[in-house]
Amino acid sequence: MPVLLDGAMATELSARGFDLRAPLFSARALLDAPELVAEIHWDYLRAGAQVLTTNSFGLHASTLAVAGLGERQRELALRSVELVELARRRALEGDRSLARFRVAGSIPPRPLNDQDCAEPDLARAEYRSLAAQLVGAGVDLILLETFTRVSEAKLALEGLAEIAVPVWLAVVAGMPQQRVSRPDGTRLIGGDSFDELAELTRASGEHRVPDALLINCTQIDAIPAALDSLIASVGPGRPLGSSPHLGKRRYDGVWVDRIVEPEVFAEQIHAWMHSRPALDLAGACCGSTPAYIAAMKRWLQPDELARERAFVRLAELVP
Repeated sequence: MPVLLDGAMATELSARGFDLRAPLFSARALLDAPELVAEIHWDYLRAGAQVLTTNSFGLHASTLAVAGLGERQRELALRSVELVELARRRALEGDRSLARFRVAGSIPPRPLNDQDCAEPDLARAEYRSLAAQLVGAGVDLILLETFTRVSEAKLALEGLAEIAVPVWLAVVAGMPQQRVSRPDGTRLIGGDSFDELAELTRASGEHRVPDALLINCTQIDAIPAALDSLIASVGPGRPLGSSPHLGKRRYDGVWVDRIVEPEVFAEQIHAWMHSRPALDLAGACCGSTPAYIAAMKRWLQPDELARERAFVRLAELVP
């Protein structure tokens, strides 16, 4: 039974009036609008999410340094977890069944520059630092999300070699094609193949083998090919899933944030997962709202027995 993840944070902050500005973007809300972050977590939990993701996407040391906050990574990582845990407190005061969720510590790719390829040790240290702060703050798992290149994912996994909690890796698929509106879902957006990605699942003393693999922040019409490629390359036995984004460029080049409504989206996710029983995890990315997660709950966990089975599966994945 699929485990239900949460939805987007940054686009939901923007939809509720928060100004996303570089370099911190959504992470700036930890400082300027913590109550809004907490409310979004709570709304996703009430909608049915069984895994809530920290708003830590902008907390790499190099990003904080650009923002003049280089000494505050530990403080902000702790705050990102505390704002999720506020949802647990609210649940325990009311519907205690909601309090069984897991907390995923979000870590994105580093902001790249020309020196990155020449400094792999620094890259590993940056991933290790943020992961250690999030684990110390109490997350149940680390979610490496929106990785577009296998080489960068490998650096992150090398940095997390000693991390004790489960590590999930989410990559962006859909390599752009010239004069074709539908991206190539059989490759990562950076051009790497899923066979190259699958090499990261082989046992190695150099890097942490990811405990689960997901397709995230990927255009909806590229998802079926991406999932089929992922399943074929990775093989059986490893938890897999997806969290598509909801946007697409229109024929005239204008970006549309949401090309499908919640029920249509949830029905499509259900169809993909029903035809691919290897999939364990389902969520949504940019453009999604709690309404999308609520619709997914109705389709993927239509009754209490189905939801309970999903919680059992979650306990297996994240003890």
